[in-house]
Amino acid sequence: MGVPGLFAVLAYGFGMVSRSGAVGGFVIAVLVYLPLGWRGFAVLALFVVGGAALTRLGYRRKERFGTAEGGGGRRGAKNALANAGVAVLCALLAASTPYPDVFAAAFVASLGAAFADTAESEVGQLYSGRPRLITTLAKVPPGTDGAVSVPGTLAGLATAGATAALGLAVGLVGVQAAPVVAFAAFLGTVADSLVGALAPRIGNELTNLLCTAAAAALALLLA
Repeated sequence: MGVPGLFAVLAYGFGMVSRSGAVGGFVIAVLVYLPLGWRGFAVLALFVVGGAALTRLGYRRKERFGTAEGGGGRRGAKNALANAGVAVLCALLAASTPYPDVFAAAFVASLGAAFADTAESEVGQLYSGRPRLITTLAKVPPGTDGAVSVPGTLAGLATAGATAALGLAVGLVGVQAAPVVAFAAFLGTVADSLVGALAPRIGNELTNLLCTAAAAALALLLA
């Protein structure tokens, strides 16, 4: 388990995750690496590194507005499980069912949704204007559950596409499936925003889990 272990140590050393996040991330990385090898690990690493970079982007400004990720941007085990739990399930099903290609596409879509959701949230918080609630389009303070902005949405589209492109580059998804995966990943973030607006009390972790599950389900249906 050298590669997942080294990655967990580096993620902790560079302040991307907390101690619990490093342990949880190691378990997740192992459960992805064993069935999908370096290809699945590469997509997981894109989300972890890219998400950490976006979390730190303009962090002091986010602190002033009270919307910054707690713990100095270090994410814990709960966050890791909420964002990558569905991906782990898809990776295991890709290796243990007669439908490896379909579940590999769902794996990439779920991580693409997690990455896109992080991008929308972290970039949207830096938007100088006020975001709008997805259900009513009313202007709301930055960081409000279910709030969307143009810069955040564009960032989500870009990261969903980048994740699908990496999945294509490493051979986890085919040429025809890649646009479907990107679309499913982005729609997962739409589901995330809707849940956040309609049921903000369920908490960020469960909302993230539903976001990735929606993206995986859409990829399974469309692929």
